Amino acid sequence: MKKPSEILHELQQRIDAIPDKKKQVGEIIDFVIIYGDAFGHSIIPVIDQGISISKEMDYAAGELICKYNLGFFGGVTQGNAMSKHTGIIPDREVMADIFREHIGWYTMGLNLLSYHHWFRGEYEKGFNTIFETIKLSEEKQVENNAWHYFALAIFYFDTKDFENSSISYQRALELFTIDENEYGKARSSNGLASIAIIQSRVQEAIPLLEYAAGVYREIGQYSGLSRALNDMGLLEKANLNYDKAIAFLNESIELRKEIDHVQGLITSYTELGEIYLLLKQYPAALGQFQKGLELAQQAKARQKQVRLFQLLYTTYKELNDTEQALSNFEKFFALKSQLLSDESANSIKRIQTKFEKEKSEKETEIERLKNVELKKANTIIEQKNKDITDSIRYAKRIQLSLLPTEAYIDKQLKRLNKSPKN
Repeated sequence: MKKPSEILHELQQRIDAIPDKKKQVGEIIDFVIIYGDAFGHSIIPVIDQGISISKEMDYAAGELICKYNLGFFGGVTQGNAMSKHTGIIPDREVMADIFREHIGWYTMGLNLLSYHHWFRGEYEKGFNTIFETIKLSEEKQVENNAWHYFALAIFYFDTKDFENSSISYQRALELFTIDENEYGKARSSNGLASIAIIQSRVQEAIPLLEYAAGVYREIGQYSGLSRALNDMGLLEKANLNYDKAIAFLNESIELRKEIDHVQGLITSYTELGEIYLLLKQYPAALGQFQKGLELAQQAKARQKQVRLFQLLYTTYKELNDTEQALSNFEKFFALKSQLLSDESANSIKRIQTKFEKEKSEKETEIERLKNVELKKANTIIEQKNKDITDSIRYAKRIQLSLLPTEAYIDKQLKRLNKSPKN
């Protein structure tokens, strides 16, 4: 498996060999899509290079999409502090204006913006933005639509709507298969495996994880591999093989430390702490939860904080530490109420319903147009059949008018019979 430094060196060689500056920026963006979350802080200088090249040639579209990527990976790695460029997400109206003639990049920018909202706990905005992105991409027939369904699958997964998450992952997988995008297929398979594990469909998860891990190793995608290892740990946990589960999660943590994948580390620390909690190894569990909580607070990952406060409450309760248990329960309850209030949940549902309604109306309109076209075709066929039938009848009348009548033939035969024979 190639080291991140080797892969980054190969990228730089490809960039240096491209004379067209715009194509250099395009090469950087394509690379970031696959390896962006794989190398932690190492990806920030790559994005900075794309911004610098774009600034040099006054390429506003290239500069903006790079900045949106910078904002996205800042949410994953907290890497903005290392950037020589601002990590502030540019105004959405500015993006719409600059990308007027770059619809593909505009939808990519919206995709990244939806993640930005999600990382900040702005779930309604996240859902709203990704639904809009899917709708626009399908209307304009934009490529890379698979990544939008992939984002939607993640959002559903985080809100524990596993049915819709599975549907979205399946749709992403179908589109990635059409595009022959092995990395995208691996990511979607990994997502489906995570759902299968949660729903105790262990045997379904195994081949999905094995396939995903194989692709990650082949292309040197450290983040993806750490994700697969994390899920293998969950798989062993489901099978009650706790020693193996701990080993897989620790391996995932080491990979995620190497690339400083903050969001992934929060997840792995949480999962590992839960195993120690099951084993009643409370000090070890608290250690993992505290590591996860510290990172979650730094990254402002509020959804993950909710889960960690709940687990800390449970652990302190088991330890009969009433004061700490109550403190963490209050934090859990307050944050959960803030994030997932009935109003917020209903808003998300309304957005989803609106999206599904518009999609249904679009499909109905397509079906109506098909029926109109079919009716037109049937009308044309019926007219042609009528024309052919009328032609046959007309020809028959002509034919009959030229032939002698039966009465005439009888008269002539009688006349011949009466004539004298020689």
